Amino acid sequence: MSVAAAAAGRPRSVEADVAILESAIGLFCELGYDGLSMERVAVDAGVSKTTIYRRYPTKLDLVMAAIHQLPDGIVPAPDTGNLRSDLLAISQGLLTMLTKSTVGKAIPVTLAAKTRNPELAEAHEAFVRSRREITTGVIQRGIDRGELSADADPWIVSDLITGAIFMRVFVTGQPVTREYLEAMIDQVIGV
Repeated sequence: MSVAAAAAGRPRSVEADVAILESAIGLFCELGYDGLSMERVAVDAGVSKTTIYRRYPTKLDLVMAAIHQLPDGIVPAPDTGNLRSDLLAISQGLLTMLTKSTVGKAIPVTLAAKTRNPELAEAHEAFVRSRREITTGVIQRGIDRGELSADADPWIVSDLITGAIFMRVFVTGQPVTREYLEAMIDQVIGV
């Protein structure tokens, strides 16, 4: 065996990776950040703690990796050439993510936990910012095409749209229909 092959070790198990991340997000949603432990994830995933620590040195690393890997947390980045259509697609994607996915279950847990954990708060804010850049990019294209005022702030427009959806899903429990999304977007962009 060559020195390079010996140094590389055996390849990581994809099955173990999947089991670890699925277990981590499930236990995070069930137990919260403070209740989550590497030991519990190891037992639930059927792997050793060493296997987890090799991949994720800290609980924060594990939680953020689990959140990042959730495929149902990806909101589309449409580019139809029409701001209203693009924002409607983003809003529908956000609504689906919040109401029909693991991400929707993880958000309230994350918001509660980050008030007590500055490292989690910082990591979560970076994660959210990267996701919000998709929406602000769509809005900026609309501004560039003249569909919104040149002095419109893409971050504020994004806040208005996502804030309205979050309010209904997590606070008031009022329905979020396609008609509501269309009316809300029309109000925000002044159609």
